[in-house]
Amino acid sequence: MHSDFPQYRRSAHGTNYYRIDAADRFEELQLIGNKVIRHTVEARAYPERVRVMDMLGGADGSYLPVSEMEYAVLAARVVG
Repeated sequence: MHSDFPQYRRSAHGTNYYRIDAADRFEELQLIGNKVIRHTVEARAYPERVRVMDMLGGADGSYLPVSEMEYAVLAARVVG
């Protein structure tokens, strides 16, 4: 398991970006049209923890690494 946090990922289709802060916590940036919405998730239930493990492991290309800078540029566009 990764011990260096935060880790940054995006979905393969490029509409969701993730900052993984711990094995049980992440922030998601969701692109909807030209807006960016932020969601903070605490992975308490088993399916959420599996999702975090999938993000860290890449899930056969479903999640791709991105740089902190790429994430920060998108985070600067968060609405509200």
